[in-house]
Amino acid sequence: MYMSRSFSVGLAFVLLIIVAGLYNWITGMKKPAERKIVERIIKQVKVTPVKNQTLQTELELTGRLVAKQKVEVFAEVGGTLLPNGNRFREGNYFKKGEKLIGIDDEEPRLALLAQKSALMNQITLMLPDLKSDYTSSFPAWESYVNEMKLEAPLTEFPAAASEQERYFISSRNLYNLFYSIKSAESRLNKYQIYAPFSGVVASSAITEGTLVRAGQKMGDFMNAYAYELEASVNEADIDLLKRGSKVDLYSDTGTETWKGTVSRISQVVDPATQTIKVFISTSGKGLKEGMYLNGKASGREIEEVIEIPRNLLIEQENVFVVRDSLMDLKEIFPVHLTTRTAIVKGLKDGDMLVNETVAGAYDGLAVSPIIQP
Repeated sequence: MYMSRSFSVGLAFVLLIIVAGLYNWITGMKKPAERKIVERIIKQVKVTPVKNQTLQTELELTGRLVAKQKVEVFAEVGGTLLPNGNRFREGNYFKKGEKLIGIDDEEPRLALLAQKSALMNQITLMLPDLKSDYTSSFPAWESYVNEMKLEAPLTEFPAAASEQERYFISSRNLYNLFYSIKSAESRLNKYQIYAPFSGVVASSAITEGTLVRAGQKMGDFMNAYAYELEASVNEADIDLLKRGSKVDLYSDTGTETWKGTVSRISQVVDPATQTIKVFISTSGKGLKEGMYLNGKASGREIEEVIEIPRNLLIEQENVFVVRDSLMDLKEIFPVHLTTRTAIVKGLKDGDMLVNETVAGAYDGLAVSPIIQP
C-alpha cells in the first residue's frame, strides 16, 4: 500500500516536469510580439513673416440719401387752384423762378386796386393845401401821384422836409393807407408760388380746380441733383474723418459709383448706439432720394501697423504666431476694424504670423510652419 502511493506521487512529479518542459519548448518557438511605434503627427500651419508699415485707414460707411434742398409747399391763402401748363404733379421739373402753383386772386387783386385808387384820391385832395403850406415839397408829391400806376407795386412816399410836414401828411391818413396797401400787396403775392430752385415735384396732394385752404399742404419740391448721404460712424472711429474728406460711394450691386465729400459732422453722440452722424455731399446720374449707398472714406495714416484678416483675431486682442515650432498666443492692439480686416499694433518685424484659422489650436501646440509671402 505504501509502495503504491509513493509510486503515484513520483509519477505525478515526473509528468509535471515533462509538461513544464514541453511548455517552455513550445513557447520558446513563438516569435516575440512586435511593439507598435505610435507616430506623432505634427500639424502643418501657414505663416507669414510680419512686416510693419504705414497704412492709410479706410472707413466703411452705409447710409440713406436725402435731398440737400427740399421744401414742403403750403398754401398761405385760400382759393381755387388755377390750371398750370406744367402741372404740379410728382416727377414734373420746374426751373428756378418758374411758377409752381397759382391760386385765383381776382377778388383780393380788385380790393387792392380799390385801396390804391383811394390813396391816389387822398393825395390829389391834399395837393392844393400842400402847394400853399409846403411849397418846396409840392413838386415831389405832384410827380408821385402822376407816376402812380394802379397795377404796379406802390413806391415809397417822398421824404418829408420837416416834422410839421410829416404831421400834415399823417393827418390825411396817408401813412395808414400806404402800409395797408403794402400789406395787401404782400398777401397778393402769396397767391402765386414760384420754384425757389430748379428741381422736381417729389409729391403732390392737389388737383387743378379744387378749393385749397390756408395752411393746407400741397406737396413737396426738391432739388434732384444734389444729395447728402446720412451715415452713422462709431464714436471711436470719428477721428478718422474730417470735413472735406473724400468718399467713394457705390450701390449694393456695385455696378454704379459716385464721388462724395464729407460736408458736416455732428457733435452729438447717439446714446443708444454710440454713433455720430456724418453727412456726405454727392451728386450724379442715377441717384434718387431714399437710396441706400455704401461708402469708403480715406482716413488718417497710422505708422508701425499691419493689416490682417479679422477672423485671425482671438477674442479681439490676440493672434497666434509660431515660435520655435510652437504656437504662441500673442497680445496685439487693434487700431482700426472693418467688416473684413483689422489694422493692429504689437507685432514685431519677422514674427511668424499664423495666417489661417487652425482647428483645436492652443498656446504651446507643436506645429510645422509653412512660410508664405
